[in-house]
Amino acid sequence: MTHEVGAQERITYGRNDRFEGGPVGGGRFWLDERGRPMAKIGGPAEWNRSGMLDVSVGDTFTVGGQTWKITDIADVESDDAYLIVTRVS
Repeated sequence: MTHEVGAQERITYGRNDRFEGGPVGGGRFWLDERGRPMAKIGGPAEWNRSGMLDVSVGDTFTVGGQTWKITDIADVESDDAYLIVTRVS
């Protein structure tokens, strides 16, 4: 799916097929040593050898030629953890 700049998506555990060039999905959520929320997301193999990225709020990733910014990581210590991402270009 093509998104307009400014569009938002929610990424939870598992697979999200709404990303052009995806899927993108949440693989793990945790708090780092300073208490900041972190997430491991999976996506296209070209991201790296494992197809996974460690991300925090403010990080960006590109999939299908669209760049997304992590704007929130919520409920990291529950089964309902999710990220909110906003398309920036």
